[in-house]
Amino acid sequence: MLALPVAPALATDYLPDLGMAHPSDLTVEKSGGHKLLRYTAIVVNVGNGPFEVHGVRPDTLSPMTVTQRVYDDSPAGYYDLNVPRAEMYYAGDGHNHWHVRDFETGELLRRDTGLKVAALAKHGFCFFDNFKFRLTLPGAPLSPFYTGCGTADSLSVDPGISVGWGDKYGSSLAYQYIDITGVPNGYYRLQVSASTALGFKESNYTNNVSWVEILLLADKATIISKGPAA
Repeated sequence: MLALPVAPALATDYLPDLGMAHPSDLTVEKSGGHKLLRYTAIVVNVGNGPFEVHGVRPDTLSPMTVTQRVYDDSPAGYYDLNVPRAEMYYAGDGHNHWHVRDFETGELLRRDTGLKVAALAKHGFCFFDNFKFRLTLPGAPLSPFYTGCGTADSLSVDPGISVGWGDKYGSSLAYQYIDITGVPNGYYRLQVSASTALGFKESNYTNNVSWVEILLLADKATIISKGPAA
């Protein structure tokens, strides 16, 4: 009897799972006639594979083409996924490196209606391993693997977040604020998210958002409750 051909097994992806820690370090700063709600945000990877992004261009006058490297158990060990909705650009927010545009979002919402009243001023994000989040996860390296986002002359950049690590944006960083000029005192939800709109591949998209409910009163922001977080 002739043996029937066996279909090749499909490779298993080791996918990242992006999430957000609770916003923290809230302060209200007065600057140039404006009131700025500053806060710290931390995007994390709690998946079973790294989140790795490649930006490549043929020369310094060309834009970066963006792909995501997805690791798997195939003989090659990975494949590259085109991410046409993701855009990289250099600097633009006071930092001298490459950024992924709108990789994270921050919004201030009315607690009673859910309507957005203001949004994060920062639009560029260079993510790398700078915060030890949950190194007990399988596959989490004990030291940083991803370390930066290139220079002005870079023809390729490889930002990423390892399993168990996070990328922290401290409240004092450039544009890490929501302009709340004219926003009345009251109760609000400060909501942060790792964007699902850019097309990056993850194992789970339901945990990309975190939030805290706050009271704005007398130029002070006080956290009164917390929602789910990574």
